[in-house]
Amino acid sequence: MEKQDAPKPAKGCSTCTKRRIRCDGSRPTCLKCEKKGLKCPGYGPRLRWADGVAVRGKLKGRRVPLAQPTTALAHARATAAPADQMQLMLASAPDILQTTLSNSLPQLIEYYDKNLAGLMVWVDSAENDYRRTVLPRVMNTPGLRLAVAAFASHHGSSRFQHAMELFPEAARDACLSMIHTRVHDMTSRVTDGAELDSKTDIADAEWMLACILMIACYEMSNSQSSAAEGHRLAARTLVNVFGTKQGYNNGLFAFLRNQLAIYDVLVSTTSFSLEDIRNTIMPTPGSKNVLFSDYLTYLHQVTLASRYPSPMPEEVYAAIREIDFAPNFIRTKFTQARGATLLAAGRLGIEKATMRKDFTRLVDVYHYAAVLYSYRCLGYATSDNLDWQSTVAKLFEQLVCFEHPSVCIQNLPWPVFVAGTECWGNEQRQQTVRKLLGTILEATSFRHYEGVLSFLNAFWAGGQPDWRPLAHDLQLKGFRILVV
Repeated sequence: MEKQDAPKPAKGCSTCTKRRIRCDGSRPTCLKCEKKGLKCPGYGPRLRWADGVAVRGKLKGRRVPLAQPTTALAHARATAAPADQMQLMLASAPDILQTTLSNSLPQLIEYYDKNLAGLMVWVDSAENDYRRTVLPRVMNTPGLRLAVAAFASHHGSSRFQHAMELFPEAARDACLSMIHTRVHDMTSRVTDGAELDSKTDIADAEWMLACILMIACYEMSNSQSSAAEGHRLAARTLVNVFGTKQGYNNGLFAFLRNQLAIYDVLVSTTSFSLEDIRNTIMPTPGSKNVLFSDYLTYLHQVTLASRYPSPMPEEVYAAIREIDFAPNFIRTKFTQARGATLLAAGRLGIEKATMRKDFTRLVDVYHYAAVLYSYRCLGYATSDNLDWQSTVAKLFEQLVCFEHPSVCIQNLPWPVFVAGTECWGNEQRQQTVRKLLGTILEATSFRHYEGVLSFLNAFWAGGQPDWRPLAHDLQLKGFRILVV
């Protein structure tokens, strides 16, 4: 795909800015970063929030949102852009943005409903609150309107012709600006002694969290993994600030928190930042909104045990000290999680027998992938472990057996990635992984999967059968593997 020339943003990408050179502004990423082999973070503002806990004064011990604007957002507010760049900012072109939004909104909502809401959950069903609860609020919630517009207009770009150039970016920037403004208002109220537990506060937290998760998906569909990471951390902070308050652990906020937990746990499996892993959002205890709750909990315990050197921080040790990580126990623990998932799945009301079979295959695929991930990370992926070898074979067998793959295609990236990490030296299986990732990319249009395949190709071409050293090295250089 050729780079497209575009009106330059008010500020170039942050990589060029740090290098103190003029960014060329090419889309979706700049050519100067590409030529230097650097990961271009793209353009536009991102949310970076301090997960603040006051240590003195009348707010001592209390969590405060403490929104921190990125340099790009601060710059956009402080300076006026040239006339040919004004369309990128809501403040400089409100009329054309709002006109474009008003003219396209019904079609964008329909597109999100039919093509995107199902991609944002593990298993799409009548209980999908993106469709059931978020969409009905779009018309009366400006932030949600902008988030849906940004994601849908970019993902469905071949279907929509907008009078405003770069409309998805403008809608995204306007949405993030609204969130930033609302967080500042909340911070001021907390400083004045408010508890942020009114119905209005809960509704605000819900629309902000929904927007951040949508914008993260927008960034991934635009191959901007680093931007998606920034939004994930902002969503995490929002959950940490509000998740302990009364009124936030049910309804839409609980659903969104649990969707973030799925995202967070899986992303942590490819992270080597100890702080990132330690602060992962977990499913709400006893929640009915996460089918794979037991599975995710144990998977993250494996990640903690494998990443942290001894002596572990007390809070990390407390989370895993009663867990046995011997090979037999790993298999038993994930087998129990598999059974719990299949029991909980009964409430989905899957009527067609073939669909039920595919759901069982999906559960099995995640079961085998988790066992393999655990064996690899804990040092059990060795030639004398016959269960490791047989589990690799079972995973590949199940990955190609889905009768209706389109129903669960959005959930296959992580197990396909694990399969890719366990086929070093096996060209036939590598080709199977390439084909599966190609199918996933075609079905979802999430272009960040191209980066996943690039990583696997580099890993397969190397001389190390363990994927982790390469992934760790690339993360230190700014490249993140997002298999969600």
